Amino acid sequence: MNPPPPLERLTPRTRRAFALGVTLALLVLALTILAGGCFVRTLVRQQIIQRDAEALYATTLMQQLDARTGEPDAPPESDEQIGFDAAILASRLKGVIGIRFFDPGGQFTDSFPATVLPTPLDDAPLNAVRRFKPHSRFHPATPLSDVFIYLPQFAEGPIARVPTLEITVPLHRRDTERLAGAAQFIVEGHGIAGEYARLDQYLAALAGLAFVVAGGLLTSMLWPAFRKMERLTRDVTHRSERLQRANEELALAARTSALGAVSAHLMHGLKNPLASLSQFVHSGPDGELQQEDWQDALAAARRMQSLVEQTVEVLSDARGGPAYAVNANELAARVRDRVAPLAQNRQAELVVHADLADPLPSRAANLISLILVNLVENALQATPPGKQVKLTLASEPDWLRCQVQDQGPGFPPHLRPSLFLPCKSTRDGGSGIGLAICKQLANYLGATLELIDAPGHGCRFELAIPRAALSETPEPTAKQTRPGAAAQSLSD
Repeated sequence: MNPPPPLERLTPRTRRAFALGVTLALLVLALTILAGGCFVRTLVRQQIIQRDAEALYATTLMQQLDARTGEPDAPPESDEQIGFDAAILASRLKGVIGIRFFDPGGQFTDSFPATVLPTPLDDAPLNAVRRFKPHSRFHPATPLSDVFIYLPQFAEGPIARVPTLEITVPLHRRDTERLAGAAQFIVEGHGIAGEYARLDQYLAALAGLAFVVAGGLLTSMLWPAFRKMERLTRDVTHRSERLQRANEELALAARTSALGAVSAHLMHGLKNPLASLSQFVHSGPDGELQQEDWQDALAAARRMQSLVEQTVEVLSDARGGPAYAVNANELAARVRDRVAPLAQNRQAELVVHADLADPLPSRAANLISLILVNLVENALQATPPGKQVKLTLASEPDWLRCQVQDQGPGFPPHLRPSLFLPCKSTRDGGSGIGLAICKQLANYLGATLELIDAPGHGCRFELAIPRAALSETPEPTAKQTRPGAAAQSLSD
């Protein structure tokens, strides 16, 4: 389990995340205000120039009315002439620097003054005048050479650029809907440029104020949420630390339980050899020792040494010693070597079949070895001389199954309910806790240990270990040495 990050490292990251979130929110707010400001700016600018276009169009219509009422006895004029005269009269308005005249098809016909540059009428203003609507378009910096054919100042230096407003109005009688043509007024646009500048300043101030107020409100609303999240983060971190300590304590308790089971296994295994040594010391009424007694004493001593080595190896793994891989042949050979003296003494044959493809982690292999040694010893004790005890190790996709079968009289039926509970042993010198220790070790491995029915006489115990308990298999290296190997070299 990975330890949770300390609070002093976690809190700055949380604050940086908050700062980044607020920055992104303010950026979105700024872009929204900017987009809204651009839309309003475009709309208001269009209204400003359209306002001037409507005013000039109305002035042109008024000039037509004045031209008709000024000379009642004059012969009637054509629509084109009336529109032309009205446009000339409207050109006297302040700011008008020239007029272009077009026929209903948009072709240039005349200009006033004559030095105005002739240009065709674009599609946008032509479509507007055909609907009897004025059209306006603002140019912030128009070269005078695009307005006039020639001016004296053209010969004096660079051509000046001035803001201009092009207003195209339809020419027709007030009481008819027949288009006589169009007049395009070229108006000096310094006034419009000044209004645009004031509009931009006003919109910029309004956008800045909206950004400050909205950003302040947004930050003030997010800050309490961030503080609450920070408190929750600290609480979760504290809880994670406490959970980690609890897990460590549980792991320590489980490891201590396993060590207790191993120690009990050691005591259980040493009981019989110590009894044999005690009998050896007190053998014979005359204190004479027979050759068989020496062999029994030697076998008991070797068995106690083997149990001590095996227990040291398991305890080393439980304390986090170096791990290594154990294959099936090594596991089977380990069990066979440790029970060989007892098999020879009981004159029973031990048959081992190992069919395992994958290596086992040393910690699991040592515990499995403890269980199998105990089960095989029990089987050898129950098997009459000349019979067999079979140890089978088989690999399945999800399980590792180990079976120990003897040819003894079988397990008493009335003792099956208390099979794995400590009890008084029915065997001479037995302690009655061997199967209970095996069951506890199997539970620590996450495995199952049960007595299954065997054909004929005898008992068959099966130890089934799930593959999930053997998932972490260390890679063996040349530098790794098993703890039992060192003890074995000392014993040799």
